[in-house]
Amino acid sequence: MNENADQSRPWLRTVSEDCPVDPPQQSWIEASMTWFAGEFGREPLLGGIVLPGPNLRSGYTGTPRQIERLIAGVCTVMSIDRSSLTVEYFDIREEDAPESRKGGRAVGHYFVRDGRPVIGLDVSEASDADYLTAIIAHELCHVRLLGERRITGERRDHERLTDLLTVYFGFGIFSTNAALRYGETARGFSVEPLGYLDERMLNAARNDGYSRVGYLTEPEFGYAMACYAWLREEADPAWAARLDPGPRVHLKQGLAYLARCARRGELPTIRSDGVSIAVQVRRPDGRRLPFPVFTRSARPPAAPAQ
Repeated sequence: MNENADQSRPWLRTVSEDCPVDPPQQSWIEASMTWFAGEFGREPLLGGIVLPGPNLRSGYTGTPRQIERLIAGVCTVMSIDRSSLTVEYFDIREEDAPESRKGGRAVGHYFVRDGRPVIGLDVSEASDADYLTAIIAHELCHVRLLGERRITGERRDHERLTDLLTVYFGFGIFSTNAALRYGETARGFSVEPLGYLDERMLNAARNDGYSRVGYLTEPEFGYAMACYAWLREEADPAWAARLDPGPRVHLKQGLAYLARCARRGELPTIRSDGVSIAVQVRRPDGRRLPFPVFTRSARPPAAPAQ
């Protein structure tokens, strides 16, 4: 009998305690999360991660009224006045669907018209509430970043920062799961783009079952989710089960790394200016969203100090 058999069984594999991303990506994620706290306050952390409410699991078919309630719900979470926003709809399958600057068909876009923010949403798969939520969240994060002039489009990482901001505002489950998505098309299975992503972003073959899209990689999304949980002092969040298996592994690895290297509620990276990246959070205040589209998880009580 092989005495080491148990050690070789993959289902008994322990979670690595190494950071799931390289040091440059780690520093960028942690510094960006800290910058978000300074720009948007701690409320997005205090409110808890956004989860699909019962209305997204029963009776949702993607009607115009339901889509509008979805938009209003995301606006509420992100503290955006819905009445200040113009929303345009298009179908990516139609010939006159909007195109990106590189010629690829986009499933979402943001721009300003006559001083008013405009977002465009592809409704070809509006019946998929989770996917549409991810698109809406991405485009509304453009409103909070570009529309409020917190950054400019000249910033090289502005699209990656937009993806990361969806995590900070609690929509990480939606955006992370949507970043790698199977969809059946005439050419077989492929992934539909997210946010202002277009077909040129696809970097895997169309005939191998899936393609990868997005500005953040799967490990980056997983580690960003780990940082989000760690700042909320969630060492083993129940909502991790809502993530797809791949990013869930990176989330758990990221939390194991943070437990080994960081103080509770703080991030370990030291920036070049010598300022420690740390965000102190308090318990959520129990506020409820005015729309039943989403629910939010509560942060478990902090363990007593040892």
